[in-house]
Amino acid sequence: MKVRHRKGDKRRSRRRGQSLVETLVGLSILIPLALFAVDIVALINGSHLNEEWAETAAKAAARQNDSRMAREIAEQAIMQVPLSAVVQSVRVDEVKFDPTEGHVRVTTLMDVKLPISFPNFEVVTFRHESIQPIVSTRAPI
Repeated sequence: MKVRHRKGDKRRSRRRGQSLVETLVGLSILIPLALFAVDIVALINGSHLNEEWAETAAKAAARQNDSRMAREIAEQAIMQVPLSAVVQSVRVDEVKFDPTEGHVRVTTLMDVKLPISFPNFEVVTFRHESIQPIVSTRAPI
């Protein structure tokens, strides 16, 4: 007995091949987009964390009486930041203690390593400046 192939079988296999090619092309576009989305989430999270820690350092510095102590306390507050695989370092860049204007300004820098890095774009440094009113002033004598 001779087996004959029907014309429909040939069409069906072409459709399957076309579906496979379409799936591979679609995945080659979607996978990089998903990886980029992971990096975007890490960047947004790093920016938010840097903002929070700058606020914390500025609030701690605002309770001091002079610029030396304000910087020292701001650095101590930043040393409490829990580092992770994404957040590599956090440091105080600048502290401006201005009793005449009645506020302290603290600038922090945070290095964020991208989970899925692109060439020449592995670490991003965020800078945030926070201003808080000085709440600890000496009474005039």
